[in-house]
Order: sequence, then structure tokens, then C-alpha cells
Amino acid sequence: MILEIWYYKATLPNDTGYKARPVLVIGNDSENNLSIVDIHYCMVSSSSSVGKYDVEISEKQAKELGLTRASVIKTTKLYTGSQRLLERKVCDLPDDLKAIFSKNYKAYQNTIFANFD
Repeated sequence: MILEIWYYKATLPNDTGYKARPVLVIGNDSENNLSIVDIHYCMVSSSSSVGKYDVEISEKQAKELGLTRASVIKTTKLYTGSQRLLERKVCDLPDDLKAIFSKNYKAYQNTIFANFD
């Protein structure tokens, strides 16, 4: 499940329901001995500008992966939510995007931790 893109039932802004959105699962708390497992994920957006730490997915690659259009993995948009809201797996993140994501995510986390000192 880690480093896979899934459709996740995200709450609509006005709490009137859910809409399936693609997300990149980056972790879970399954080893925390909880009865309900949460996942940690990044948004995968087709309508966002690309930030310093984000990962671009070209239109060609997006369609090969099962996404509908060019997208951006929003590395700085981290969320936690119920694993039960995962709808269906889209794909495993390909090795080239894993490498970019790993590099960018670590750089972002290092920036955050640098502010703790």
C-alpha cells in the first residue's frame, strides 16, 4: 500500500458528502495496535501549480498509470485519514517517480526539522 496511488473518498469542503480523489499513500499506523488503521497520504492534483518539493506526472505517464490527466504529487500537502475511505488502487508509483518523490519529500522534511533547532 505504501507508495501506491489510490482513490480516496475525501470530504467535500461544505461537508455535504464525499468525492473520490487520487492520493499517494506514504504510511499507515497499522503497527500502533489500533482497531482502526489510519493512512498518511499526499494529494495528487491535476489542477495545482508545481511547488518546489512537488512531483510532476506528465499527461502521458499519468494516463499510463490510470490517472485521467497530468498531475502533481503535492509533497507538502500531508494528511491522515481512515484507511476505510480508500476506494480502489490506481497503481504502484513507478521507480522514476519514487526516486523523485523520495528526494523531494526528504528535502521538505529536512527543511521542517531545520526549524526545530
